[in-house]
Amino acid sequence: MKRHLMTTVLAVCSVGVSLFPCHGGRPSPRPVPPAPPAFVCESLDSLPAGLTVVNGVPPVNSFQPPLMDIAAHPFAWAGGVTTTSGQATTEVGGRAGGSGTEIHVNNIVLSVSIGFGQVMHAARIRFGEYGGNVNVSVDGVTANVSDLAMLNGKTMGGVTVSVPTGGFGNDMGVLELTGTMPDQPSGLGQLAIGGQELWIDDICYVT
Repeated sequence: MKRHLMTTVLAVCSVGVSLFPCHGGRPSPRPVPPAPPAFVCESLDSLPAGLTVVNGVPPVNSFQPPLMDIAAHPFAWAGGVTTTSGQATTEVGGRAGGSGTEIHVNNIVLSVSIGFGQVMHAARIRFGEYGGNVNVSVDGVTANVSDLAMLNGKTMGGVTVSVPTGGFGNDMGVLELTGTMPDQPSGLGQLAIGGQELWIDDICYVT
């Protein structure tokens, strides 16, 4: 009887039917899942400290690191009133939690564009938030909040917002955006962020 069963199992294996394990009792190997998409990151370290941009005409209104254009726009205070008198300055104080050069954002919004007609599908930004309100624009939708943590789990247009760390005020953290991020109206790039006492660094994205 045992010999008859073994003959049956061998016959099943020989025709490729997977009713029985045919590798000495070991299951067949599972396919390896694809690796997650790799982020492309702009460290900002090519920018020297002490550069300042303001609302105005080129070249005073934008930073030009290798991977993107970072341009100035009006900022909306908590009450909705906008100002064009803010500025953004490159510094090296580590207030955003990154290394090397970071940008101090003071009563101004900075758009991030990786090129006209390009689309991001994910983005991640290190930040330090130390006071005042914050503006975030993505997929044509703008949020004006007191702290970035208020956006955690929210959806803006077709984009999901996550703040896995920080964002409660007077701290450092990470802002993550997942979804389709095309060019926005008013030249706001694929995304835009602004604040009053805000520092940003390590702007990463997936196309």
